[in-house]
Amino acid sequence: MSQEIKIANLIKLSNLKTKALRLKKILKDNKDILNEEDFINQIRKKRDISHKEATDLKGMDIEKQLRVLNDKDISLLTFEDTLYPKNLIDLEDAPPILYCKGKLLPGDCNAIAIIGTRKATEYGKTVARNMARKLSCRGVVIVSGMARGIDTQAHIGALESRGRTIAVMGTGIDQIYPPGNKNLAPKIMENGALLTELPPFSSPLPYHFPERNRIISGLSKAVIAIQAPLRSGVFSTVKWALEYGRDVYALPGDVTRKVSEGTNRLLKMGAIPITDYRDVIRNTELDILEKEQIQPQINDLPEDEKRVYLLLEQNPKTADTLAYEAKMKPQHLLGVMALLEIKGFAREVGGKRFIKNDL
Repeated sequence: MSQEIKIANLIKLSNLKTKALRLKKILKDNKDILNEEDFINQIRKKRDISHKEATDLKGMDIEKQLRVLNDKDISLLTFEDTLYPKNLIDLEDAPPILYCKGKLLPGDCNAIAIIGTRKATEYGKTVARNMARKLSCRGVVIVSGMARGIDTQAHIGALESRGRTIAVMGTGIDQIYPPGNKNLAPKIMENGALLTELPPFSSPLPYHFPERNRIISGLSKAVIAIQAPLRSGVFSTVKWALEYGRDVYALPGDVTRKVSEGTNRLLKMGAIPITDYRDVIRNTELDILEKEQIQPQINDLPEDEKRVYLLLEQNPKTADTLAYEAKMKPQHLLGVMALLEIKGFAREVGGKRFIKNDL
């Protein structure tokens, strides 16, 4: 019972709208009473939180949030837990409380972040995916934000090589965002983790993402920016990376494209140019382990995935055409395509058009 009370109190603290450093101090100063039911009253009396904050916390449906953790097998970590990410421990503004779905491992400190715009070109997506796959099959953990575009391709690239990947969310752990990645999220959990500092039911509000970006930078030994316009969240992630002393890489891009203006600006500011995964291995201290690459086997696919795969060609086919040819509902077809992409059998080339991936 005391453990459940402790978790409920941690959930309450995670609902405080305050800076990480203050929250960490509250936790440190009051860890001996975390398993007591009147925890909030006690820290209010000590003036660690204000009367208004205590009143707001008491008015929240913490039981509802607690049920999310119980129902969805989500773990709650504090900065003093053994599984708390090693790369975050010494950072002053690291989140003192993390929600985790999946599994963290000690080796996850051997990580690189791959980030970029949601509106990436096919070239940018291909580079992100290939970079992630090649680093991942050498034992590097791939960190990103599970957004559309570059982030999604980075996660998929890691999964294609049977590697580990961590997605840092700008929502509650129960809110998969964007909804289009609902099939990707379980695969990330099987081969890594979903992480967030936000309590359950937190929506994807704009101000959540810059804060999320500091966690992406903190978890990683270096950050690779693939494509970004001049106004991009990539600059937020890079700012944190520089503050934390992480290496920053940027992919040189076509000077006529807006999606490359930001990364080209980063290069002018001193980012390390990257054109090959070996650039990271040469410049950033990583533990490199060459793993045997496993080629996916068509016969291992479930029947509906195999049926769609056999309809794919090197020339793009639309989702509607594939749904008609496979005799599937369009929504089911899109779910199948997401799984084929994760497994490395297919690739989207824009506009819900798909081609067969070279195996």
